[in-house]
Amino acid sequence: MNGATTTDQQQSSRFFSPTIGLAGFGVLLGWHFLILYYSFPMTNGMLPAEFVFIRQVALNATLGISFGLFGRLMSNLPQRDSIKSHTIAYLAMAFGTIGSIALFAGSILGIAWSVLAVILIGASEAVLMLFWLRFYTEASINYSGISLSASAVLGSLICFFTFHLTFDISVLILIILPAASGLLLINVTKGIPLRKNDPQGSGIRDWSSARKPYWKTTAQLMAMSLFFGVVQGCSSLDSTLLPAADPSTVLGATFAGIVLFLAYLKSKRQPNLGLIINFSLMIFMAGMMLLAFNIAILSQLAAFLIMTGFIFYFILTLIFIIDLCRTFDLDTTRTVGLNQALEYVMFAVGIIAGRFLWSRFENDALLPFVVSFMAIFVLCAIALFLTNERPPWEAVFYKPALIADKHPAMSGDNESNEPFEDTPNEADILMLLSERYSLTPREIEVFTFLSKGRNAEFIQNALFISNHTVKTHIYNIYKKMDIHSLQDLLDILDEEASRSTIQSCGTRKDDSNNV
Repeated sequence: MNGATTTDQQQSSRFFSPTIGLAGFGVLLGWHFLILYYSFPMTNGMLPAEFVFIRQVALNATLGISFGLFGRLMSNLPQRDSIKSHTIAYLAMAFGTIGSIALFAGSILGIAWSVLAVILIGASEAVLMLFWLRFYTEASINYSGISLSASAVLGSLICFFTFHLTFDISVLILIILPAASGLLLINVTKGIPLRKNDPQGSGIRDWSSARKPYWKTTAQLMAMSLFFGVVQGCSSLDSTLLPAADPSTVLGATFAGIVLFLAYLKSKRQPNLGLIINFSLMIFMAGMMLLAFNIAILSQLAAFLIMTGFIFYFILTLIFIIDLCRTFDLDTTRTVGLNQALEYVMFAVGIIAGRFLWSRFENDALLPFVVSFMAIFVLCAIALFLTNERPPWEAVFYKPALIADKHPAMSGDNESNEPFEDTPNEADILMLLSERYSLTPREIEVFTFLSKGRNAEFIQNALFISNHTVKTHIYNIYKKMDIHSLQDLLDILDEEASRSTIQSCGTRKDDSNNV
C-alpha cells in the first residue's frame, strides 16, 4: 500500500504544473525586456542612440557567449545536485542585482562602467534562464507550453507597465527583478523529482536522432534574430527604422503568449502547432513588408508584428527543445545553451550590421526596401528548404500513446455510451509498467518493440536512430527494471498480464456477488 502511494505521489509530482515557476520565468523575461528597451539615464557625453546601440550589442553579445559557456560548464553539473545549483543561482542573483544598480551608476561613472554592468546582467540572465529551462524539462512534462506562454505574457506586461511608472519606481523594479526570479527558482526546484535517465542525471551524449530537427529549428531562429537585429540597429539620434522601444511594441509578446497559452490550455496533448508556426512566420514577414514604407504609423505596426512573430517562434523553439531533451534524454543546459547562444550572437551581429547600413545609407530611400526584401527572401528560402517536412515540434512520434486515447470512457469522451471493457490489454500493461519504472517517452517506444521480441537492429530502423542510441535506451530500460536480458523483460510482461487478468476476473466476480 505504501509503495503504491509513493508511486502515485511521484507520478502526480512529475505531472505537476509549476505555477510559481511560471511567474519566476516571466519575471526574468520582464527584466530582459527592460534592459533592452527602457530609457535609462545616458552616460556622460553619450547620445541616446549611441548609448542604446552599445547597450544592446553588449547585452546580446554577452548573452550569446554566456549561454554557450555556461551551457557547457553546467552540463557537467549533476541535475540532482541542488546544493551547487542553488549556490550558482544565488551568485547569479547577486551579479544581476549589482549589474542593475551599476547600470544607473554608469550615468555618472562613464560608458565603461555601463558596459561592465550590462556584461554582469547578461551573464546572470543566461545562468538563471538555463536553470529555469532545466527545471521545465525535469518537472513539467505536460506544462512547458503553458508555462512559457504565460511567462511571455507576464514579462511583456511587466515591461509595458514599468514604462508608465515614475522613474524612481521603475529603477526599484529593475533592481529587484533578478532577485525575485532567482528566489522563485530556488523555491520551486526544491523537492521536484528529476528524470531518471542515467546515474549522473545529466543526459546521454548521443543526440544523433535529434540533430536534424534541432538544427532546422535553430537555423530559422537564427535568421529571424539576424534580421530583427538589423532593423533594430537601423537607428540614429534623428530617426529610426523600427521603433522597438515603443511600449506598444512589447505588447506583441503579450498577444503571442496569450494565443499559445490558449492553444496548450485547450489541448489534452501537445497541440498541432503547424498552423501557429506558419502564422508566426507570416506575421514576422508582414512586419518586414510594412517597414519598407518607413511611415510613422506603419513603422509602429511593423514593430508590433515583428515582435509578435518573433516571440511566437522563440517560445515554440524553447518548447520544442525541451521536448527533445525530455524525449532523447539530452543534456538540457548544453542543448538549450547552444541554441540560445546562436540566437543572441546573431542578434548582436544584426544590430552591428544594421547600424553600419544606417550610418552609410540612412538617406537612401531604397534602404528600407532592401532590408525588407532580403529578410523576406531568406526566411522564405529557409521555410521552403528546412521545413518542407512536418514541422519538427509536432513530434507525434516522440509522444507515447496515452491510455485515455485507447479508452475514450476514461477521458469522458465516450459519446457512443459503449460499456468500458475493463479487461487489461497489451497497451494497458505496457503503460502500467512504463509508469512503474519511470520510463521516458523514447524508452517507452523502445520498450514497446522489445515487448514484441524485436532486436536492436529492428528498433534502429523503425525509429530512425543510431544503433548506439538504441543500445543506450535498452541499457537504461534493463537497469530501471533490474533485469539482464530480453527474456527477463518478457517474463515480467507475462507475470503482469496474468496478475492483471486475475485481478480483473476477481473484480467482476465480486460485482456479480454483490448484485
